[in-house]
Amino acid sequence: AVSTERDIRQPLAMTSSLSGPPEAGSVSLSATGLKGKVGALANSLSVACEELHVDRSILDTIRGERELRQGELQVQLDEARRFFQAEIQRMEEEFRAQAQLQKTENGRIQQSVTSLKAEKTSLHQQILSLQRRIEEIEEEVGHD
Repeated sequence: AVSTERDIRQPLAMTSSLSGPPEAGSVSLSATGLKGKVGALANSLSVACEELHVDRSILDTIRGERELRQGELQVQLDEARRFFQAEIQRMEEEFRAQAQLQKTENGRIQQSVTSLKAEKTSLHQQILSLQRRIEEIEEEVGHD
């Protein structure tokens, strides 16, 4: 347990009242010097305790704010994660739909190309047939 300034000063007050004037020839401690040093030490200890208490309060406040901010950031992170997951899912579904449309369109175009190739071949054969017929007619007209 941390001693308070009152707990430290109380025994000092009792010792100062018990000590009488220094006797001649005895080793005496200067009451004011010792009391002053102990008082200053007690005062320094008291100030340090108060500063420690203030610092602990500040630290607790900072920790609380940090936890609050971490919670807020976690909520924002979760919201962003949900948003982007939904966005990715939407984009994937849109891509699949577009891919299916493209596949259908590719099939339709391929059928058209095949049909046009067949029509081209048929027209080419008709042209050849007509050219032969023209040659035949020209030969008949030329022989008559």
